Amino acid sequence: MESRPSSLFELSLDECRARLSSPQPKTEIERPCTPGDGVEVWTDEELVEKAKLWEASPPNAATLGLWVPASGAATRMFRPLHEKPQACEALWSAVDDLAVGRAWRDAVKEKGLNPEQCSSDEATAVLLTLMKEGAIPKGLVPFHMHDGGEGAETAFEAHVRSWGRLVASPKVWFTVQQDHVTEVEAHLKDSTFSSQSAELSFEVQDPATDMPVLDQEGRWLTTDDVEPFKRPGGHGALLPLLEEVSTPMFVVRNIDNAPSPALTELRELWTKALVAEARAWAEERDGLLQELASNSECAVEWLQAQGVTCEAADVAGLETHLTRPMRLVGVVRNEGQPGGGPFWVRVASGIDAGSIRPQIVEAVEFGEDNQDVLEKATHFNPVDMVCVVRPGQSLAPYVDESRYLLAEKNVRGESAKVLEHPGLWNGGMSGWLTRFVEIPAACFQPVKTVMDLVGRK
Repeated sequence: MESRPSSLFELSLDECRARLSSPQPKTEIERPCTPGDGVEVWTDEELVEKAKLWEASPPNAATLGLWVPASGAATRMFRPLHEKPQACEALWSAVDDLAVGRAWRDAVKEKGLNPEQCSSDEATAVLLTLMKEGAIPKGLVPFHMHDGGEGAETAFEAHVRSWGRLVASPKVWFTVQQDHVTEVEAHLKDSTFSSQSAELSFEVQDPATDMPVLDQEGRWLTTDDVEPFKRPGGHGALLPLLEEVSTPMFVVRNIDNAPSPALTELRELWTKALVAEARAWAEERDGLLQELASNSECAVEWLQAQGVTCEAADVAGLETHLTRPMRLVGVVRNEGQPGGGPFWVRVASGIDAGSIRPQIVEAVEFGEDNQDVLEKATHFNPVDMVCVVRPGQSLAPYVDESRYLLAEKNVRGESAKVLEHPGLWNGGMSGWLTRFVEIPAACFQPVKTVMDLVGRK
């Protein structure tokens, strides 16, 4: 794949070294977004009424799509099986309740072992071989069972199946690694569960956004050709692919948050309500744009409610602010485990420098001096995100470049310092018009480790 002439996140070696050699920039976090202060909480009646707006005028494939970042391998997912013997025992004891269970049992038999007598360690070794030691794309791991356990559905299939129930001949974009495209495409083509009328696109992260790595001595790790070794620059590097989505509205949903059969209807209800509300919000914005010359005060009030600094006399500036990309973000309650989520942040750079605006902040962006703010968080990171973007709209002006991330990681067998671009929904979407809505915890079905598949409904 050729690099774009000017990639959104393409950095020179000098720029990378400057960032890697400097302290992590501080994110000025004012307070958490909470119910009534940045997080909307809809009543049951409001939820139903918003969903009815969808039913009254359902979106079609030309107006609404699904975009799923699915580039990752399942390495972390299977890590507990290497680190915790009790995890191996628990997983093997639950084999008959797992979507991968039948294939796992069959693989054990093919290995010449008796599933009723072999040890959990022996069975785990077979599973890891089946899953290519975790190198398999996460979306190809069986997540759900259908037909009383007769059929196993992968995460890729679950996303296409559930989206096909909402939109006829649906459009779905998956981000995948280049060497996985053929395998994933063939898998979905042969699927018995996913919508066969779906228009599927498989997008690959631009290699120009890959980042060089510094060793502990401050030298670039190099390839055999003595060129700087580069690794993917985090999920934020996927942002340019959003510019290629052809529908004016799309839902972003993580690959491991695939709707299970038992909870599909609940998640459909909330998706309909969120999309209908995002559409109404966008129509409200479009009305303000049409009346801008004669009634700029309404636009100012509307923008200031979201922390956008603007003036009624600056009509051109108001138009620029109103044409920003928009996102309506579903977040779930934090049940006591501090982590990333919605916060009010004083923006450090970009179009909103100096303004206090609602943002998604990752836990790694918190320093020792603001851990108390993190501990007060009431909600987790995005679950479902409805985006309104004009097809082809440049997203570069809305990135807060100061929110790149530094980390120490094991790279090619040695400890190294790595650099990642501003996160996709963190600094990458800093300047988007943003609203947060509380949705039920049941709409959040992440599979961070293989143990999360035990008891999955």
